[in-house]
Amino acid sequence: MIRDALLVKLSFWLIVIGAFALLTPQPAWPEWLARMVLSTGVALGITTAIVKFRESRKKR
Repeated sequence: MIRDALLVKLSFWLIVIGAFALLTPQPAWPEWLARMVLSTGVALGITTAIVKFRESRKKR
C-alpha cells in the first residue's frame, strides 16, 4: 500500500518535471533527458496501475 503510493508520487513528479523541462523556452536540460524523464514517469505510472489492478483481481 505504501509502496504503491510512493511509486505514484514518484511517477507524478517525473511526469511534471519532464513536461516542464520540455515546455520551457530555454531549458536547462537537453531535450533527450527531458523526454527520458517524462517517458520514465509515464511508464512507472502505467506499471504501477497494472500491478495494483492485478493485485485487486487476485484478492477476489
